[in-house]
Amino acid sequence: MNPAESVAQLRAYASDLEDVIIRRDAELTATNHQLESLVYSIAHDLRAPLRAMQGYSTMLIEEPSLGLSAAGAEYAGRICKAALLMDSLLSDLLQFSRISRQSVVLAATNLPEVIARVIERLGPEISAQRGQVAMAGIWPEVMAHEPTLAQVIANLIGNAVKFVPGGRSPVITLRTEDRGPFVRLWIEDNGLGIQLDYQEQIFRLFTRLNGETFSGTGIGLAIVQKGVERLGGRVGLESVLGEGSRFWVELRKAMIVEPPTLRT
Repeated sequence: MNPAESVAQLRAYASDLEDVIIRRDAELTATNHQLESLVYSIAHDLRAPLRAMQGYSTMLIEEPSLGLSAAGAEYAGRICKAALLMDSLLSDLLQFSRISRQSVVLAATNLPEVIARVIERLGPEISAQRGQVAMAGIWPEVMAHEPTLAQVIANLIGNAVKFVPGGRSPVITLRTEDRGPFVRLWIEDNGLGIQLDYQEQIFRLFTRLNGETFSGTGIGLAIVQKGVERLGGRVGLESVLGEGSRFWVELRKAMIVEPPTLRT
């Protein structure tokens, strides 16, 4: 086989391989969409019967005329608590599916405005924990989808408020770091901290590190990672067990195009 024939054969192999990769990629994408649709449908349809369980078990506990025994009231309370937990789990699954499926169009976004709305929404939780939230640094605009970015920030601040040792009030600082074409948003807290061995695992679905002490579904940080992925960015953390955590979200800066100078 002469060199020209070898080159032609290699090109044919490369073309065939490229076709296979494209076809497999399309198949995987279609399968992922089907799974996400299935999760959405299951989670949505299961919430109605769970709410019925919660409602009826609450009525059993609160209705004096039914004359429930102490043991019966305890069992009904457990049913209600389990239904509430499952409803929270399904709600988070729906949110994960929604953030994976929704149309995302990136646009120049004002970070302080998004953060301010998130803090206002989380105000009752922050106040209940006697928490403090501060912002520092210069705040350039970033390319983002505002609802997705708000969900990401809300989950990170919500965790910072929630996961603190007993007797400690949460102190949260948000600041930015210039990284060339990107902006890195830091969310720093004085909470429990995360052991190094678990820092890569916490962004996986259903990962709960303090389930025996704090309620939760283990989906919140998976939503964060999926949301940042949809924004074309990256997410990570630095943490020391017992000394708090520093989560970061890296997004591309908004490009400001100067208008052309018009000659008169």
